[in-house]
Amino acid sequence: MSAVDLQPMQQTNNAQDLVANGNDDNDAAMTTTHDEYATTYTELSALQAAGIAASDLKKLTDGGYHTANSLLMTPMKELEAVKGLSEAKILKMRDAAREVVPGWQAGSSKFSIASEIVRQREGQIVRVSTGSTAFDAMLGGGIETKALTEIHGESNQGKTQLCYTIAAASMLPPAEGEPSWKAGKVIWVDTEGSAVLTRIGEIAEERWQLDKQSVLENVMYARPYTTQQLDELALQMGAICTQEQVRTIVVDSIINLFRTEFNGRGELAERQQRLKTFLMRLKKIAEEHNVAVVYTNQVSAKPDAMSFGPAFNAVGGHVLFHASTFRIQMKRGRAGMKVAALETSPCLPPSTAEVQVTSGGILDA
Repeated sequence: MSAVDLQPMQQTNNAQDLVANGNDDNDAAMTTTHDEYATTYTELSALQAAGIAASDLKKLTDGGYHTANSLLMTPMKELEAVKGLSEAKILKMRDAAREVVPGWQAGSSKFSIASEIVRQREGQIVRVSTGSTAFDAMLGGGIETKALTEIHGESNQGKTQLCYTIAAASMLPPAEGEPSWKAGKVIWVDTEGSAVLTRIGEIAEERWQLDKQSVLENVMYARPYTTQQLDELALQMGAICTQEQVRTIVVDSIINLFRTEFNGRGELAERQQRLKTFLMRLKKIAEEHNVAVVYTNQVSAKPDAMSFGPAFNAVGGHVLFHASTFRIQMKRGRAGMKVAALETSPCLPPSTAEVQVTSGGILDA
């Protein structure tokens, strides 16, 4: 298996394998039967009923497109790069996709009533716990699906420990009042080679009494070394999300490989364009498959920082700033505590929550 393969552990479809204490509610929540999972996309195979040949659909999947929705969310010039597909065939496929994807029957230019969009969104969005009730409350309930959440800060401020906790919590039932959903799997992309995956199982066992070995069997891991490998993984993620019940994707960290490969000022424009393309792929996956995407980000020192102001900036520039739906800074707090600061959100005010990093992951201070 190559270095860029996402490595799924043994599939666990028996809820009892994942729950150590035999709790009936948890048993039901940990069932991972894919056909019971409320998807927000239309299978690519649905296009066959509209006259699209299976051989042409295979070319699409080989090119990294795994849902009918993806045909409508991708520019023509990108689709035309798929080997073996002519412009006429792609146009025919897109017309067929408009017929089978809900909400697209009138074409991509259709307006919708805001109240209907809100109702649909409320029925789909799931919020994954951070492990801290104060942190969750600051985020309106937790880490949202269909969104990109950035976590940045200096080293040793709890960014990766927060991601471990979110990964473990992805295998829990929904909070009261949330849409019904089945517990999910986790994709973990480790660009720094520093992941200690046993922490996910340890946190799940200590905090929520889940069997740690079975939890790890529901985590798919990859260690890319180049941005090209990272792009290949993005294509794999789309395929996996159509086959598996993925709840959360973690990339730790989002910027590392881009900074390593494009380290000169003359390469900055290319770096930002490549980063933007990768982020757009993550956003499409999040929206198509109702997945929470979480990534850590590095910071750099401000050479002109005043003593009373922030001494560091999150890296990635405007591309990363505008791509992230939610931006959270992790920083030092009092007496060894950490402070999670919500800096950017489309619907919530800036706020902070004090937390602590423990053997059981992130907890209230």
